[in-house]
Amino acid sequence: MPELPSELEREIFTIAFRSSGQDVALKLTLCLVARRVQFWIEHLFYEVVSISGDRCANGFLSLVNSKPPGFFTVVNCLCITHSVKAVTACSILAACTAVESLACWVDSDGSSELPLLISRLPLHRLSIELEHFAGIPLASSTWLSSLTHIDLIPWGPFPAQGLSTLRDFSRLTHVALYPDVMKGEMEHVVMVCSSCPCLQVLVIPDTDGYIGLVLQPAHDPRMVEQKPALDIIEDREAPYSGCEDMWSRAEIVLDQRKALPVNNE
Repeated sequence: MPELPSELEREIFTIAFRSSGQDVALKLTLCLVARRVQFWIEHLFYEVVSISGDRCANGFLSLVNSKPPGFFTVVNCLCITHSVKAVTACSILAACTAVESLACWVDSDGSSELPLLISRLPLHRLSIELEHFAGIPLASSTWLSSLTHIDLIPWGPFPAQGLSTLRDFSRLTHVALYPDVMKGEMEHVVMVCSSCPCLQVLVIPDTDGYIGLVLQPAHDPRMVEQKPALDIIEDREAPYSGCEDMWSRAEIVLDQRKALPVNNE
């Protein structure tokens, strides 16, 4: 029986893996087909990593130590929640040096190592607490010219002027903002809209229907209000399984607006 070319064989297993969604059992079964298939599947399996606590983090670091050096450069999408200690998060980021989509909701505890590690990643998407974003050395960051999506999560009031640094990101097109928590409302929206020359989508997560009333005077056609995702970790992983996330849902709303007839009155 003739063998398939390796490239085609790998593509078939890749399609099988990606179409299996959350079926972890099937993904693990694919690893048992052959050693070469295990190599392919492992690289796909760890493309998306979410770590939601210290127990999970320590288990992941044990796995890091069991793999060859550099193995976890396969991680493309990484989510580390606030329940992970800063020192542990640093160890994870030190192993996953090729992350392009990062959600890091860790309290840095004043450490300079965590912001420095984040600054060295080849990021396209970032979700981070605002004060910690402000602590990243942007001048030396590798993603000034590559970042396209940023989700800025405030843990308390934050001055609107602090958002002016967004003008340094030449390719930034998508921003998520929480002005009700920042206690500034309109001024934060205005600052983002004026600081991002390439802005296409401004997502305003709204938990109680209050935002629309407050932000009406600052309405911008790029602004989309939406309910926060029920599972924020799942929302970060969604694009890798072909599902909608916060950004794609907002884009659908904007497309629907553009399709509406223009009112000339």
